[in-house]
Amino acid sequence: MTMALIACSECGRAVSDKAAVCIGCGAPITTSSPIDLDAKRSDAPPPTREQIRRRALLSLSMLALGVIWANILDGRPGSRFASFMAALLIIGGLCWLIVSLVHAVSSRR
Repeated sequence: MTMALIACSECGRAVSDKAAVCIGCGAPITTSSPIDLDAKRSDAPPPTREQIRRRALLSLSMLALGVIWANILDGRPGSRFASFMAALLIIGGLCWLIVSLVHAVSSRR
């Protein structure tokens, strides 16, 4: 296990996360985090085949729309915003498709 340096909440000095008190001011070092890092199983039911199919179709449509829009704008100068939106559609559609596929595979277990 590695040692991490954290900032003292009182003086801001870098101290080890394993230390009980700050070596600069003597303040107690709190290592508790407001973020809960323990994975919890969801109580929500897994998605149905129809929901998975609809999500995949929507994400593929978004991806295809971005590709078509990018091809239309390919030769036009001065269309930076439109090109940015096309790229955003492509990236969003691809990410959504990957998340949908991973969710579909993990829900079958």
